[in-house]
Formats: sequence, structure tokens, C-alpha cells
Amino acid sequence: MEEKRSGVSRRSFLKTGSVLAAAGFFAGAPRVHAAENNTIKLALIGCGNRGSGAIRQALAADPNTKLYAVADAFQDKADAIVNALTEVEEEGRVDVPAERRFIGLAGYRDAIDSLDPGDVVILATDQVFRALHFEYAVQKGLNVFAEKPLAVDVPNLKRIQAANKIALEKNLKVSVGLNNRHYLRTEETIAAIHDGVMGDITSCWVYRSQDPHNLKPKGDYTELQHQIRNIFCFDWTSGGFIVDALIHNIDISCWAKGAWPIAAQGVGGRISRKVKDQLIEFASVEYLFPDSTKLMLQTRTMPNVWHYFASNIIGTKGCSQVGEGVGDPRIYAGNDMNSDNRKVIWEPTKGGNDSYQEEHNRLFAAIREDKQWNEIERSVQATFVGILGRMAQQTGQRLTAEQGWTSTFEYVPNIDQLSIDDDSPCMPDENGNYFIPVPGEFQFS
Repeated sequence: MEEKRSGVSRRSFLKTGSVLAAAGFFAGAPRVHAAENNTIKLALIGCGNRGSGAIRQALAADPNTKLYAVADAFQDKADAIVNALTEVEEEGRVDVPAERRFIGLAGYRDAIDSLDPGDVVILATDQVFRALHFEYAVQKGLNVFAEKPLAVDVPNLKRIQAANKIALEKNLKVSVGLNNRHYLRTEETIAAIHDGVMGDITSCWVYRSQDPHNLKPKGDYTELQHQIRNIFCFDWTSGGFIVDALIHNIDISCWAKGAWPIAAQGVGGRISRKVKDQLIEFASVEYLFPDSTKLMLQTRTMPNVWHYFASNIIGTKGCSQVGEGVGDPRIYAGNDMNSDNRKVIWEPTKGGNDSYQEEHNRLFAAIREDKQWNEIERSVQATFVGILGRMAQQTGQRLTAEQGWTSTFEYVPNIDQLSIDDDSPCMPDENGNYFIPVPGEFQFS
């Protein structure tokens, strides 16, 4: 983290992550191949909406793959994805009998154990479990697709980093679900920005304004089960709205800038939400880059508000609207991103593509061709920027990146032992209300 914060040039920034790996930086690492019969077995850990999409994309990325095991906290979700895929996939591509559908919070181990070294595991559970699952997958010698974000707190980000050192030594291929990095027109636009088409970047702006998430009824579920099934409404499961929902455009803005923030201060909370959960209604965070320019973040989760989802990059010669929620990025004259009369001065020439599919295509190509592919480090950085912003918002304090990175606060210190039948790490009070951090009072260890 220290090297990343010291400030880097735009060009050297482009050489990190998968680009650095593709250049053979880790040459000499042991080779990892798929099974001898050329079929790559897949295990899906987390059978919700994102897991459902990711497994379809993994199957589409390589014709010689098959789904071999699934794991989820809940039987209905595991059965639903297997049944849905069986209906649409070719015979033999979904081979998940009842004995390879693993239920409960420890099921990830059995699903991973069913694979062979060089196979692929897709990690798509609530992100609080990401480090735990990644660590075990690496231990077993598996290639990994890990959904974003990579953690909900700093200790688990460090756990991810430690496991990734072993992944690099084993030459494992690792992709992370920051999919807009693989949208061809975004790639081309960021390259144009780095080539100086819009001059020097003077500021970056990240927005996400939308209706609130719905909290599904508790029904007969326990408190822990209820919260896991409502991931986006609780901080410990999702990392909070800033970390979960704004990480894409945080990442794109920092990619455009060629740097990661070194400090943050912010504000946010709830105004009128009566739903008993932890979802914030608004937040504003000001980040500081090493060269003293700013990244500004604004989000709202309220009904009847202006909907806006984008990353806006402002330069001395123009501005760009790019990233998740934008569609096709362009570079405009001036700096009024929402003007009806804005003038396009540059636009990408490449065709559009499905970035969710592309990230799997690139991962499986790297596996088949035994090319270096590892997206963990830059994804750790992007996750950390989100966590730093949430920490600043919840405490109301200005925090440096160094202060944030030394945090020992963990939402679930006993994550390795947590069982689906346990109490939740965030139990409601006698009135059914959950803890809401109060800026000026709440502090992180």
C-alpha cells in the first residue's frame, strides 16, 4: 500500500495488475494446468443473482468447462441455480447431483475440495466471506474468479493480500469482478485520457443516486439468515453502500487519474428511513490524491430522487463521462457534463462488448494459454478506497490512507467459525433497531 500511495505516473500506473502480469513479471513461477482430460471443473460458491450471472459467463467463456459443485448458505438457492442451468445448458455441462450441493456457511470447503488443482472456483457470496474463501481456494491450488468488493474491512483485505502472495507463487490465475475494466470502450477512453486528450486531470466525481434497496421480510429465518439474504441492507455483509455500490466508479476514476487517494473526509447517514436495517440514505466523501487534486463522491438511496450513476473526469482541455452506469463513454469540450449542448471532441472507435462476459473470457484464455493473470492488487486498492471513505463518513473524521490501513476493526472477528445457526454479528436491540454509527461519536480501532 505504501508504494501505491507515494504517487505514480499515469503510464507506470497502467503497468500494474493484470497488465504487469501479462508481461511476464512473474516468469519462472510453477505452471498450473487444468485437468488432463482438458475439462475445467467449476465450483460456484454463492448462488444468488451475481453468482447466477458469473457461472453462466464462466460456462460461456470456455466450451470445455462444466459446473461440478455449488455451495450456498441456503438449499433453495443452490437447487434453483442448478435446475435453471440444467434446463438451458448442453448435456454434461451441469453435473451437480445432490451430493455436490453443499449447504451452510462451511459448504465452501466441500465444494472447493471436490475440484482438482487448476480448476476454477467462482466466489460470489456476501463479500464478508471473500477473504476466507479466497484463502482456502489458493491453498487448494485453484484458479479464482472473485466478485467485488474483496472485503468489508482492512484486516480481511490484508488477509486477501497474504493469500495472493501464495497465488502468485503458484501461478494461479485470478480475476476480480470490476468488470468495467474490461469494457472495450472504457479501456480505449482511459487510454485517450492518459494520452492527454483532455489535458491534465483536475478533479474526479463519482455519483450513484438511486431508489433504496428493499428489505425482504424476515419470515421464519433466523436473524443471521435474514441478514445474509438481505446483503445490501447491512454493513457487515456488504461493507456498506459506499464500498459495495460505488467501487466500480471509484476504481475507474483512480484508473483515469493514475493514482490512489491518500486521505478522505466525509459525512453521511440516514434522514428519514424507517426500515429497520443499516442502509445509509446519503453520503458525501472528499478524497485527496497525492498531487492535491480531489476525487468527490456523492450518493443517495432515497425514493423520488434524481437518478445518476457515473464517473465524471474533469481535465484542463475537456471532461469525460465514463464507467459503470454510463454506457458509451466520450470526451467533451468544457467541463459541464450534463449540458444539453455539450460538444463531443473524442469518442471511442471500438465496438461495445459485454464486460461481464469479457472478464471471464480473459480469465479462461489465461488459464488455457498459461499466461499470467492476477487482478488482486489493484482490486485491493479499489476496495480500500471504498472502505476508507466509509470510515470517514461513519466517524466524521479526516483520515489518511496510512491511518485507515492500520485499522484493526473487523465486522466478524470469528468469521472462520461462524455457523448458519449462530446469532448475527449485528443483533438488533429490544426495539428491533440496529446499530447506526454516529459521526463524531463512532471510532474505528
